[in-house]
Amino acid sequence: MKKSIITGSTLVLALAFFVGSAMAGPAAKFAAAWSNTPKLESVVTVSGDADDVVTQSKNGWTIATIKVPQDKELLVGLSAEIGLVTDTSVRGKNGGSAKAEADAEAFVNIYAVPTGYEGGPIVGERALPGQVMLSKRIQTLSATLGGVIQSCEDTTGGEDVNGLLPGDEGYIDTPDGVIDIALECLVTDEEIGLALDTTAAHHFNFILPNMNAGEYDIVAIFSTGARAEIDICDDETDWCLAMFDADGEASASATASAIINKYVMTVQQVRAVNSDLFTEDAIIEIIEP
Repeated sequence: MKKSIITGSTLVLALAFFVGSAMAGPAAKFAAAWSNTPKLESVVTVSGDADDVVTQSKNGWTIATIKVPQDKELLVGLSAEIGLVTDTSVRGKNGGSAKAEADAEAFVNIYAVPTGYEGGPIVGERALPGQVMLSKRIQTLSATLGGVIQSCEDTTGGEDVNGLLPGDEGYIDTPDGVIDIALECLVTDEEIGLALDTTAAHHFNFILPNMNAGEYDIVAIFSTGARAEIDICDDETDWCLAMFDADGEASASATASAIINKYVMTVQQVRAVNSDLFTEDAIIEIIEP
């Protein structure tokens, strides 16, 4: 990720995360939790003619309980509908430049902890392969805008009736046959924008290998994050050096939102074949001859 939105989310005091769940009894080999209620919406908006950035993150948890015999694996499946909204726009005239960026994301971590989890710090085993990004989008819009010319009148720059030139004492503006847009035209802002609003279902499988016998709470820690930034080109040393125009005017706005909609978490007690669990080294790059 280009810039971090969320830090330390797995060790925070998680927010209450309402869930209609079906939790198996102590001897069950399957457990599940689900919800139809949207939760954990992170949303930010920033707008103006000066550099600015706003971020927000929210965290929540859901839980299913299962009893495990000695040396068994747990297979955890997590499916969730993720809604992302990114909206950016740039306004300007007379060669003004600006950039707007909207960043929205949702991710999840799965843990096995002793039963009785109530939303405090996580003390337990994190399921492999660790944190998984369910959905993410970074949208950037940058533009240099000339504006909309409403009318122009040549009134300046010429030699006046007394032969004086611009800058001479007593000089009176006269036409010079050349239109200076910044000084002699009425120009209104030009604006461009881009908005994306998507909802999609995502799924990922997690594994908890070689679990000791006992009863566990399987906890899913969900996180959403949103970041909105605007960057105005107002200096020759800025990112827009090649496009900088001292006469330019620009402003921008950005909105970002991420939300968890419906989700289902399932937990199954399984046994790996001959205890053979592949590691991250199982993918070997194929070198073309």
